[in-house]
Amino acid sequence: MTDNNLVTPLFPLTVNVLPGAFLPLQIFEPRYIDMVKKSLSNSEGFCIVLSRQDSTNQESHSASYHDIATYVEIVDFNPLDNGLLGITVQGKQKIIIEDTWKQDDQLLIGKIKRVHEDDDDLSSDPLYVDLWNMVKEIISHPEIKKLNLELNLDSAVSVGYILASVLPLRPQEKQTILEFDDPRDKLNYLKEIIKRLGG
Repeated sequence: MTDNNLVTPLFPLTVNVLPGAFLPLQIFEPRYIDMVKKSLSNSEGFCIVLSRQDSTNQESHSASYHDIATYVEIVDFNPLDNGLLGITVQGKQKIIIEDTWKQDDQLLIGKIKRVHEDDDDLSSDPLYVDLWNMVKEIISHPEIKKLNLELNLDSAVSVGYILASVLPLRPQEKQTILEFDDPRDKLNYLKEIIKRLGG
């Protein structure tokens, strides 16, 4: 189920961020500095999209990144000692990119739809109780507490996203979790990764 059509800047990166988690970035290209300034002045966000590893220069820009991404908002910004602009964004919601075009400055713009994800409280489900125990243990760690992650323990989607954000997952693995529609699919995939990591 989708709603809330928006037109917003797209920021393709080789890393991604999931809803509820944070990502620090260093901004140096003029088009992205302008994007950040406009986002701050208008109190609006933008979308971070994961670039496809197999994309080539011959492909159209719409084929060089995933069309499911995360709408983010800037929660902190400051000039860095190296002269770049440092910002921290927080993932807010899964989105689908429906159309794209480029401005004169080559900034990528997308027509997007916010995705309302079906959710459930699976905390007492025997298949997933270990994930709830793990996320409770992780978020109680002093260093993780400093991150102020938005976690809802009554939400399977939230638990899946936060665990995927704090564990050492590759960007493509995070992308796979983002793209699953069913929260059980997200959690099952995450359990497979944790098993591979030795958890």
